[in-house]
Amino acid sequence: MYEVILRSRRVQKELDDLPVKNREPVLRRLQALADNPRPARCEKLEGDIYRIRVADHRVIYLVDDERRLVYVGAVRRRSEATYRGLRDLFR
Repeated sequence: MYEVILRSRRVQKELDDLPVKNREPVLRRLQALADNPRPARCEKLEGDIYRIRVADHRVIYLVDDERRLVYVGAVRRRSEATYRGLRDLFR
């Protein structure tokens, strides 16, 4: 079992700003990452950074298998800027 960690207060704000109808499915998927950090249909973006799709939103996260941690770097609505600066999310 992995521990899911929100990387920054910004990620918490992104979650808080989601409409309730979108927030619940995102939270369920975040909880599911603790059991399986690489679920079916996740996409490897670069290195250990992955994304999962939840409706119109993307959850971008980094998997640390050694420490059994999942760092959530962003929860964003899909746009052209969604995947810019991936490494900066995890510094």
